[in-house]
Amino acid sequence: MKAIISILISGTLILSGCTGAHLDIFPELENPALMQQKIAPELLHQDIDALVAGAKLRHPDFAGYADEVALYQQVAAVKANITAPMTRVEFFRHIGQLSHLFQDGHSFLIWPYQELNALREQGAKPFPFLVKLSNNGVFVAKQYKSAEKQLPAGAQLISINGVPVTDIFANTQRYVGGETAVLRQAFVAERLPFLLWAVYGFINQFGVEFVHQGKTQRLFVDNKHNWQVAENQPQMTDELSYRQLNAATGYLNVPSFDVEPGAFSDQLTAAFSQIAKDNISALIIDIRHNTGGNTDTATELASYIANKPFRLVSQMTEKLNADNRGLFGYKGDMGEIISTEWHDYVKPNSSAQHFDGQVVVLIGPVTYSAAIVFATTVQDNQFGLLVGQATGGFANQTAQGNLFNLPHSKLRAYVATRLLVRPSGNSAVSAVIPDLPVADKLQGQQNGIDTTLQQVLQHLSTTDNHAKLQ
Repeated sequence: MKAIISILISGTLILSGCTGAHLDIFPELENPALMQQKIAPELLHQDIDALVAGAKLRHPDFAGYADEVALYQQVAAVKANITAPMTRVEFFRHIGQLSHLFQDGHSFLIWPYQELNALREQGAKPFPFLVKLSNNGVFVAKQYKSAEKQLPAGAQLISINGVPVTDIFANTQRYVGGETAVLRQAFVAERLPFLLWAVYGFINQFGVEFVHQGKTQRLFVDNKHNWQVAENQPQMTDELSYRQLNAATGYLNVPSFDVEPGAFSDQLTAAFSQIAKDNISALIIDIRHNTGGNTDTATELASYIANKPFRLVSQMTEKLNADNRGLFGYKGDMGEIISTEWHDYVKPNSSAQHFDGQVVVLIGPVTYSAAIVFATTVQDNQFGLLVGQATGGFANQTAQGNLFNLPHSKLRAYVATRLLVRPSGNSAVSAVIPDLPVADKLQGQQNGIDTTLQQVLQHLSTTDNHAKLQ
């Protein structure tokens, strides 16, 4: 669940200034018996109203983000379909469809994780494979093996339990937050094991149809299989990793900024010490699959490549509510919106490990939150070149998620309370656009090859293109 937590807490970006239950993402249920109970329709209708009202109360620009006409139409449709008592899980399959209409990656209803945790404690297993989404389809991210079977990296998923993967992604993207459908589908890829259970009830048994090297194949998975990433594959971790690609180029993979700052600092010191020893002239920093975390880590990474003092944002706007007004409400009144210019500049790292060469930062649709803050810091300060695909989220984004429970079902909602403006001060509503667009190639993906990285290396390998990338 670590990667999923990374997505959720990426809203707590800058100077939280408060602690409490409204920042606790995954608390236990005070009454575990509620997981087995059925809740009356009229109470569930009240929870629907409470979700929308709670989001409007907290969000700093609810009208600017949410499609309110479509939202209230969907509210009416969901209520009309709830005519009998339901469990929390059954209810989530109805109310969860409101999340995408908030149109914000930091505002959505969390799946009923307590029930899933209980099932896992009893030995149940959700979908065991992590996947990557591209404009070419959905692909298995790593090579997996069990005692008798294997699933190759780059296998393109066609269906799961008879449901086309295209239909799964089109449906489940309604149950997640995100400014665009592209971002929501990218989040589905990140949360697929949880959403397959929460939306479809798929757990323990999976019939997987996939295409690999032009051949359609089928694989049956049940909870007796113990699937692991193959030994010859890099293990999946939130820790950054560095390797030298050739004599002139290094590659730094930063899969998450959701790392304890002290531990992240140690990882950076080790990585940039090796980078200095390798004496490379170009460094590729990969944040394509980084969904965020906290900006302390993003700031420190930026300091290693910065050639001048920098700031991560130019302005912050916050909407006050009962939870974030500060001690004795010193910040202001409930409902008040406060905008603050950001004047805190960070100095470049002054150690011998500071990197002075050419920097290329890889971005993609799932690059989000603190990773977007890092990307705009690099782009606006010209610390390097952004390469890859446009982000699914906005360059100017929300932050500092507050959490609250619905009154009867106790399902938990996550709603942003802040807005950030990128370092340049450009307040346009748009994605982060790469300086050099590079798309994945289908044939390479089907063979588990990182075609984007290959294309960047090809550009860097020639003098002319090397100059163009600078």
